Amino acid sequence: WEQLSNFPGGTRGYAYGVSNEIYAFVGFGSNESGYPNDFWRYDIINNLWEELANFPDIGRNHPAMILVNDKVYMGLGSVDGENLGDWWEYNITQNTWTEKANFEFGDRHHPFYFSLGDYPYVGFGHGNYINNNINIYNDFYKYKPEDNEWIQLNDFPSEARVAGTQFSFNNRGYILSGDGDDHGPLDSGELWEYNPISDQWTQLDSHPGEARWAPGSFVIDCYVYLTSGYEGDTDTYYNDLIRYKLSEECGCTNLNAFNYNINSTIDDGSCCYISGCTNSNSINFNQDACFDDGSCIPIILGCDNILASNYNEFANLNSSFTGPDYMDLGTGSYHYNDLWNMVFDCNEDVTIKSIDLLAETNFNIQIEIIDLNNNQVYLQEFNLITGLNQIELNAEISAGEDYQIGIIGENQGLYRNNNISSDVFPINLLDIIEINSNTTDSPLDYYYYFYNWQLEINCENILGCTDQNACNYNENATDDDGTCQFSGDDCIIPGSIGPDIEYGLWNENCECIFDNSNLNSHIESNKIIRKLDILGRNTNMMNKIIFELNSNGLVEKKLFIE
Repeated sequence: WEQLSNFPGGTRGYAYGVSNEIYAFVGFGSNESGYPNDFWRYDIINNLWEELANFPDIGRNHPAMILVNDKVYMGLGSVDGENLGDWWEYNITQNTWTEKANFEFGDRHHPFYFSLGDYPYVGFGHGNYINNNINIYNDFYKYKPEDNEWIQLNDFPSEARVAGTQFSFNNRGYILSGDGDDHGPLDSGELWEYNPISDQWTQLDSHPGEARWAPGSFVIDCYVYLTSGYEGDTDTYYNDLIRYKLSEECGCTNLNAFNYNINSTIDDGSCCYISGCTNSNSINFNQDACFDDGSCIPIILGCDNILASNYNEFANLNSSFTGPDYMDLGTGSYHYNDLWNMVFDCNEDVTIKSIDLLAETNFNIQIEIIDLNNNQVYLQEFNLITGLNQIELNAEISAGEDYQIGIIGENQGLYRNNNISSDVFPINLLDIIEINSNTTDSPLDYYYYFYNWQLEINCENILGCTDQNACNYNENATDDDGTCQFSGDDCIIPGSIGPDIEYGLWNENCECIFDNSNLNSHIESNKIIRKLDILGRNTNMMNKIIFELNSNGLVEKKLFIE
């Protein structure tokens, strides 16, 4: 997100706007002073606002506003609880407002509306109460600018509705979500498509979760994007962003793209010209690649130090970020209690270096990890800020099952995923951790709070010199192997190996100075202090590759054949 120039017309709610590729036109709504009638143009390219001719009548909430060619049509809506039925045309070229034929089919607010070709379409909405009963419409109309008249179309074939969102695409109109005929949520987030040629409606797939009151939507290429809105059943306000592909004819139509689709007739902007590894759990992940070329090398997390007792010859990283990403798990919202945890298994000893949390505001929280027997193995307090927080846990977890990670304290808003797909669990994190469920009565329906885990495998029992005063001190060594060397001790000249090996002495600055005078004594005094297999285990086996650790610091790889 990038902040642009503030709207100069003052703060308000229920403002409306329409846009083309160059300008957005914004106005109406309400504030503490009433219902403004100012009208503004926003220059999208230059990030500039310009005030236009004021609307010549009263401002309003919840009107219909539709851009058709070089005209903006606006009408209906409500003022102080009274519905309106007027209809107006704003001429963009002339900067003038003209009143048109009234909408004579019942004053209303919060209708559904869209444009197809040269015509605005309007219907549905919240009408005036009849005998104290709520009145929600399911009728539908087309306005003909050339004749300044309204044409009644077929009624909508399902439940009347209000306060959803609408859009048009490829000469089809769409209505999405909203409240039903009792002004309560629809049974689902219904999506309907209108065909102006046949004057018929077709129901498509509902959006995930429950229906929403007053969401927002926009179309880019072949996708509609849905965001925000209010879900009455759970008293939830959303700030997520989900999308839906509107046609199977959409795809890449460019022959030069990696993902060219011969069957596509509508270009959806997906054409890809950079190939590479697109799997983020690969060591060669290319964030710029949009087409996977099969080159991905999976991350194998483990100890890559050959001198450690838990050395893993297949490991290519000992620390890495992994899933899950909150965007990959579907819709979500902020949640406000500390009762529920995520349950996970740990396949080997690991350090959870960090996790991400999304906070709605600034507050303090404790993060707790408990084991199978409800023993607390980790507890730490953190200060959260609004937005994304990368929390440094450094929690050392032993191999085991049924750990739980959760929060303690007043939760003032942490993001969770709602109604996730049934096949999400278990969530595998680099074969080290598996997140299996949550602790609610619906253990597979929600994902709570903890995203983008960073895992680290610590190398154990690393042999080397542990004396910080030694010239060959190894800061990674955990077990001293008796090889520490000091000023005046023998050393091997860096870069000399095999039959060309050269010996020297450590000086007071721990520099290995050439001295070959005692070559024979070096050879005679050198001792093998340990033999290791490729997993770092002590061994004397034959017919296997082993590594000999010498007292002079040399490590030799050998194959003994019996």
